[in-house]
Amino acid sequence: MKLWQNVFSTDIDSLADAFNRSINFDKQLYRYDILGTVAHVDMLAKQQIIPKDEGEQIIDALKTLLTDIDSGAVVIDETYEDIHSFVELYLTEKIGSVAKKMHTGRSRNDQVALDMKLYVLDQVKAMQDTLKELIGSLIQTAQAHTETIMPAFTHLRKAQPSTYGHYLCAYIEMFLRDLKKITLVKEVCLNSMPLGSGACCGNTYDIDRMYVAEQLGFEDITYNSLDGVADRDYVLDFLYAMSMICMHMSRYCEELILFSSEQFSYLTIAQAYSSGSSMMPQKRNPDMAELIRGKTGRVYGALLQMLTTMKALPLTYNKDMQEDKENFFDAVNTTLSSLRIFTAMHQTIAVNKEAMYHAARDSYITAVDAADYLVKKGIPFRDAYGAAAKLVNYCIDKNIYFYDLTAKEVIAIHPDFDAGLLKAITVENSLALRKQIGSPAPAMVAASLEKYRERLAVFGDS
Repeated sequence: MKLWQNVFSTDIDSLADAFNRSINFDKQLYRYDILGTVAHVDMLAKQQIIPKDEGEQIIDALKTLLTDIDSGAVVIDETYEDIHSFVELYLTEKIGSVAKKMHTGRSRNDQVALDMKLYVLDQVKAMQDTLKELIGSLIQTAQAHTETIMPAFTHLRKAQPSTYGHYLCAYIEMFLRDLKKITLVKEVCLNSMPLGSGACCGNTYDIDRMYVAEQLGFEDITYNSLDGVADRDYVLDFLYAMSMICMHMSRYCEELILFSSEQFSYLTIAQAYSSGSSMMPQKRNPDMAELIRGKTGRVYGALLQMLTTMKALPLTYNKDMQEDKENFFDAVNTTLSSLRIFTAMHQTIAVNKEAMYHAARDSYITAVDAADYLVKKGIPFRDAYGAAAKLVNYCIDKNIYFYDLTAKEVIAIHPDFDAGLLKAITVENSLALRKQIGSPAPAMVAASLEKYRERLAVFGDS
């Protein structure tokens, strides 16, 4: 059933009808379609474009429909073309021809643009709340591990001493940036209401667009009807922000998969977020982390699909833009569900401090500290680098670590080394000396965490 049923002299082909229909996915917008229509009809009555009593009748019927759909008393009929058709034609059946006045002064083009913006506004808030919960959880865990020593890596090889708290701070930085991106989507792209743009060039009625905007919580209205109908930048910006969130989760999950393996044993994932093998009874697989890593591609795909859809569309509305919903809805659901699982999984991770510490100590990750020890005595860094390299090679040849060395050995390796080197190249000393802001010394990690709390507080209640 269609709003334009009487336009053509013949019916649309059944295959084309099914191909054109979008209600099976845009029915998710029912709440926003109804609330937008309530505000629009309220304005029509206020402006005396329709009689006040008829406006009240339509609004009462719309509110009843919303309650009935929410409760399950009314099931959206998917034989309709789209959610807009369902709402209008359902009300026409319920209250008669007065319902036909609800579409006065608008088009489905600006109606769907409004519905999408209202939907995205709600999803932005949900994403903000979920990100804030995750960041708060990461801060809490990092605070408990400012002194938990572990190696940092470059090229997935042990590089220099760090702490688990410092490691988590890297992800706090990432997710704080994500939170800012999500917030900017709202501030930059979602504050203006498009309803009133009509099909493409407004309408001839004395409508009050600002009144409708205020009823729906928008700060302003759009000021060009062509762009008001054709704009989907907010969808793209949101997809990009979600892609970044998923990328950051995926990086963490990749490391979680590695760090929880027998080869590392730094972390243990709770059984609730693992699965077993159907064949090998000893296995505990990090399936939730792997799924989050895998689902990231779905969100990337939605972004690329939408960019491709929009890249060559002439102004204003084209039917291609119906493709702004299906993959987008999936990307939103995928990102939110991944974030919630990710947060819950992180909160149950057990940290093996001893394994982390031995991985740092039983290595040569303080070799730079050996070079720095000589630099502080006035020796050029490149010469000091060579001396530290000799120290490393000596230990490798002897199959020992720095903590096995004696004062006699280090003095024999290079004439500028002395007994003081033995303390300088401990992982504890290396960390303690890294006192620059943003470094892994426990006091510096604590300072960073305080800064993160301040940043998080800025976002307040979304």
